[in-house]
Amino acid sequence: MKFLLTIIGFVCCSLFNRAQIPNNESSFKSYFSEKKDSLDPIEGIWLVSSTQEFYRYDTLYNVDKYPRAAKVAIVHNGKFYDSYNLTGESYDVSFYLTDVKGVYLYKNYFRSTNEYSNTQAVISTAGVMQYTYEFPDEYLRKQFGDSYEVGTRVVNLLTWKKTFPEDANVQGK
Repeated sequence: MKFLLTIIGFVCCSLFNRAQIPNNESSFKSYFSEKKDSLDPIEGIWLVSSTQEFYRYDTLYNVDKYPRAAKVAIVHNGKFYDSYNLTGESYDVSFYLTDVKGVYLYKNYFRSTNEYSNTQAVISTAGVMQYTYEFPDEYLRKQFGDSYEVGTRVVNLLTWKKTFPEDANVQGK
């Protein structure tokens, strides 16, 4: 009986924790405003832009630019920072602290192929974070389907600009 109650407690606790994630932009802003004095510099709402460079082996053959690819909220979650789109759904990107202030390890999860992409992300003092990674090969094979060619690489260059809270120099913990 104790085991069953423990399981029910864990399930309820996890559902309660999930319910704590805001589900719209104004709720995220309220959440960050309430915690403004204790936020880490990475926490807040960010505007993400992306430039994707397409290569066949080492020859660049196309560049796609997405100046306003997404608006994303980053929330502290234990040992790491999770990201969410502004409806509260996971953006499948996590950040981890490193020993260097303002430098985070970035991890992007690709659900369709159950793969991760890792790199370092650096936040400048102006509230801008930049990093680059290559899409995993299996992910590209699935995305391109029959048009995939051996030697195809896609490099994603991302720039995140912090839009809220406006004080990009939050000192935090």
